[in-house]
Amino acid sequence: MTEQNPDDTGVWRHPAAGEPSWFTPSKRVPRPDARVWPPPPPPSEPPGSSTVPIPVVRHASRNQPWPPPARPMAVPPAMPEAPAPRPPEPPVEAAFAPEPASEPTPVPVAARRRRRRRPMPKAAKIGIQFSGAVILACAFVGVRGYDALGQYREKVPAASERHVPKGRSAPLGNATWRLVGIALAPSQFQTPETPDREMMQIEVEATGLNADAKYYTSSLPGFYLSDKAGRMWLALASKTPEELGAGKTGRFTLMSAVPKALEDQVELVMWPSEHEGKDQSGPSLRFAR
Repeated sequence: MTEQNPDDTGVWRHPAAGEPSWFTPSKRVPRPDARVWPPPPPPSEPPGSSTVPIPVVRHASRNQPWPPPARPMAVPPAMPEAPAPRPPEPPVEAAFAPEPASEPTPVPVAARRRRRRRPMPKAAKIGIQFSGAVILACAFVGVRGYDALGQYREKVPAASERHVPKGRSAPLGNATWRLVGIALAPSQFQTPETPDREMMQIEVEATGLNADAKYYTSSLPGFYLSDKAGRMWLALASKTPEELGAGKTGRFTLMSAVPKALEDQVELVMWPSEHEGKDQSGPSLRFAR
């Protein structure tokens, strides 16, 4: 490989020939300065110049006058019908003009009074609400009480007393009853610890009306002695019939302690059962002496 050395100009030259090699850079020609900013003004056009192209007229001969004469029409075209005239449009000011104000409708006197009514005070409103709550509570309690009373009357019928003359019999429940007599009990039945009271002995005769009368031997009716003031003293059975049924007659022996002053005034009152006698409800018999 041949040795190459740059000279003083910076160009590599062949040592033998002394000419520039193929990769020797050429000298650049200096260029003038160009305006970059602001951009230069557009070039002025001479008068009469135009940038709009002239249209080309095709199929026109040179001898034909310009512009060409109009061809006569064989049939005149039909005249279009004239459109119906439109009504004149109102001016813009009239179109947007506000509607004339109508006369105000008279307001009734009651409505004006209602409008002028002042709001109810808070204390009065609370009082009305409290009164309404109390009334509703009372109505509710009353309805519940009336319902309970109706149910009680269905379960516990009202008392109805029937007076039986002396020596007569009257039906009650499953038997017919007759008072035999009321008298002082024997001395062995008296109680010395209660000297102000007398032990009374009552004899009652019963005749069964049906087979259910046999239950009176174990489940006694309600027997009481009562005075004219309505006070009552319980009478207990000391002897009951061994058998009682339809058409059969038996005797009950009862004992009751009453005040000595009323021993000649008390009368026998009986109910079909002890439960009805305690509640004093339903039908009962009052035997005269």
